[in-house]
Amino acid sequence: MAKKRRTVEQQLAEAEDRLNQLRERARREEARRHMLIGKMVLEKARGCDRKMQQLMRELDNWLPSGNHPDRKKFSSLGAVRGLYGVALHPDKRHWGWVFNRELAEAEPETDRYGNSMIR
Repeated sequence: MAKKRRTVEQQLAEAEDRLNQLRERARREEARRHMLIGKMVLEKARGCDRKMQQLMRELDNWLPSGNHPDRKKFSSLGAVRGLYGVALHPDKRHWGWVFNRELAEAEPETDRYGNSMIR
């Protein structure tokens, strides 16, 4: 029986298929390494509150802001510094909270510069 000869196109297709399999295997191995490193860091941080807060702060800065799906994956770790990209504010804010400074309350008889409004 004669052996069938494969065409160059068939050989290229088989080579590309083998290359894709090797790339997929490398991707899986890299993902596994990332998971193991993440697991180790998380276990270390769970033992110490300060380390966990530092980890969450770094994670908050590293992840994309807004309502990104990756942020929701870390909600079970607890809310530290507003896990969803914002700093938490008390319900009752002081005057001038927008400017991040405490402003004195204005008295009814004075204007905002402290000048008497009675003339």
